[in-house]
Amino acid sequence: MVAIITSTPSIVLQPFANEIRWQHCIAQVSIKTSNKRSKVGANTADLDSVDNKSILIVEDDAMNVQLVQALLSGEGYDLRFAFNADEALNALAYFKPGLILMDIQLPGKSGLELTRQLRTNPELNGASIVALSGYSRKGDEEICMSAGCNGYIGKPIDTSTFRAAVRSFIDKAHCSAPYGSSDVRDLLRDIRNNFIAESSRELDEFLSEDFDRDRLLRVLHRWAGIAGTLGMPGVTDQARKTELFIESTEKIDVAVVREALKDLKRQIAAAASAPAFEAALPSEIVKRLSGKRIGLAGFSQPEAHRIAKVLDCAECFTLCIETPPEGLSTAMVQRFDIVILNLGSSTGFICQRHTSQRLRKPILFVGSRASISNKVVSIETPARDFLTTPWDSEELLVRCCKLLSPDLRNIDPAERQGPAQVVIADDDPAIGALLTAMLHRTGAECHLARNGTETLAMVREILPDALILDVNMAGMDGFEVLTNLRADGRTAGIPVVLLTARQQEADLLKGFSCGASDYITKPFDPVELAARVGRYLPRKKA
Repeated sequence: MVAIITSTPSIVLQPFANEIRWQHCIAQVSIKTSNKRSKVGANTADLDSVDNKSILIVEDDAMNVQLVQALLSGEGYDLRFAFNADEALNALAYFKPGLILMDIQLPGKSGLELTRQLRTNPELNGASIVALSGYSRKGDEEICMSAGCNGYIGKPIDTSTFRAAVRSFIDKAHCSAPYGSSDVRDLLRDIRNNFIAESSRELDEFLSEDFDRDRLLRVLHRWAGIAGTLGMPGVTDQARKTELFIESTEKIDVAVVREALKDLKRQIAAAASAPAFEAALPSEIVKRLSGKRIGLAGFSQPEAHRIAKVLDCAECFTLCIETPPEGLSTAMVQRFDIVILNLGSSTGFICQRHTSQRLRKPILFVGSRASISNKVVSIETPARDFLTTPWDSEELLVRCCKLLSPDLRNIDPAERQGPAQVVIADDDPAIGALLTAMLHRTGAECHLARNGTETLAMVREILPDALILDVNMAGMDGFEVLTNLRADGRTAGIPVVLLTARQQEADLLKGFSCGASDYITKPFDPVELAARVGRYLPRKKA
């Protein structure tokens, strides 16, 4: 089968299976050329010349297919795709592209073998063949060139240079895309590229059908969170604004929401063309985690590989261990600095239930909010923390750093006759109102402070059960407030939960060193917020 794709978006269902993913990858089969010729109706004259505006992408990864389509749509190219060498040869029997983007690791006949075969065909002498490869060794480019390739583009695809690289080969001003310089950059770029492809596909679905309000809200909330992590603040802002607008009305204004989604699509397209996301891992994270031994329990092989790849960036050592139904024992975990336990698996969930709270080993539980019980988040077990799915790499690293903090103190659960008292310190009135509404559902009574000076006075007067503290307040910032509170014997023991934006990992580590108990990132999930703050709130007297 040959996939023929124009700028009309395709719908790809996940998870992908090699045998079926191409059957679902193509939503429309049509060709857009200057004379509207079709595959069947192509004449001999059409086949004799190379069409410089036509591109054949030989690629077996459906996610890369979506990404290439998203990046090149609107550029005026006639895009066609083939899953393997046989499909590519069938396509080239009637189609003479100006450029062939060739995946090297094809199933069956490799991309290099196919390239050598194509170079024996004089009809394709005018076509440029560019290798696509996940390897980044200099020798690989030389191998590709010797097989007959005109250039080389490394994977993960750098979205900021890809269009220009394609254009240069179409114009015969050949240049290869730059090599990646580190595993961290490749990891983040790969996640970023997947987000661009998936969000573009989902947006096209929303714009082509009636809205499912609940599904749209879930997707917008997820985008608002992950886009900020991936260096797309414009996408985060637009997704959040659209989410808040839909939540504010019982009946969707379809016309307004469609325009908002179109703006969001433009933001994602702009982000795809922006300079590559180059987030250096904070040195504080590497310093704290370097050389640490991490045990992974209850994860599938792909999940464990993803976690290990993230931790490898911080120079950690990882090893998969068993999840016995009788729970983790001291003998099993004594060689590790942290154990990460998957509550999403049946074996991990049973193992957690029978693991003693007295086990003196930091444990990070990973799972959905529904799988994480109150027992897991209890402050009676300070060397326990949780990470809700879907998680991002930065939060995984920060949660591990938090578990290694020397300030993990046992806090005896307090008892109170009346409602729990919480001070919220944030200079944004909207954030304060939102947090108050969320915590009100837990029965807590909230008090708002707008700056550092007001926060110190309010905390010393009320002596609350917990303080939610914005790091970036004007004037006296959150760190100075925290330092003052910890230096005061009356307030030193009050749990402080930092409120911060994503991509501020260094600030969080600084907060932990100043005595912070936990943190929440904006935009925050209401359920997780209640769980993280709720673990510090007192129990009501019987």
